[in-house]
Amino acid sequence: MAITWLQKGADSAKIAEKEQVELEVRKQEMGKMFRFWLKEGEEARITFVDGDLSPEGFLLPPRFYEHNLFMNGSFNNHFVCPEKTNPASGDKCPLCEGGDRPALVALFTIIDHREFKTKAGALMRDTPKLMVVKGITFEILNKIAVKRGGLANATFDVSRIGDKSAAVGSMFDFIEKHDPEVLAKELTRKVKDKSGNETVETVFKCADYEHEITYRTAEELRELGLGKPQGYQPQQQNNSWNKSAGAGSAAGATADYSDEL
Repeated sequence: MAITWLQKGADSAKIAEKEQVELEVRKQEMGKMFRFWLKEGEEARITFVDGDLSPEGFLLPPRFYEHNLFMNGSFNNHFVCPEKTNPASGDKCPLCEGGDRPALVALFTIIDHREFKTKAGALMRDTPKLMVVKGITFEILNKIAVKRGGLANATFDVSRIGDKSAAVGSMFDFIEKHDPEVLAKELTRKVKDKSGNETVETVFKCADYEHEITYRTAEELRELGLGKPQGYQPQQQNNSWNKSAGAGSAAGATADYSDEL
């Protein structure tokens, strides 16, 4: 019997539900800041917008618990864990119930100084991005911050060594610190309002994290079909066909579409 690549029955339903989840997530994330990340062996120059030291002398960035799911061939599908991030809500996270463990992450705003071309051919650089870091990377940044008097207004060359290392980089080479007022004047972009009028605004400003990070309640996660079995239970096959017809010409037999396509 030939191995079929077609997804049928419950597997077909799972694909349809998964695609709907991804479509809904993409719609909700449109217009939001990209996350900073590097390919293995890649390097970038960045400047931190925030990252001041607390009165106690260490970093206290915004933090939350996050699930990272493998969907559509990628692990870059992030969902805030409502149960661990906001325990006072009483929400029971369906992703936790499904066995996925969230990671504690910290948030920073950075300016990515790399140049790139848009699909329209425009040259872009000095792009504001979110830097979302986990435990070990945060400890590295905290040690650097203590030594340098904070991360805010500091420029680094960041590189990622090894495909198992953190996507945000594994080495942070300090370059220099700047006057924030100078940075605010130098790092600008042109924007148009609804009337088409063009103005200049600074990109050197801290992100509105509550806008950039989508928080969903447990109910909203379940409405997306997350954290619970997706698709339908396969129906039992009815084997009461006319056996006298033979296996190759069974009455009502379904066509093998994988051979037809």
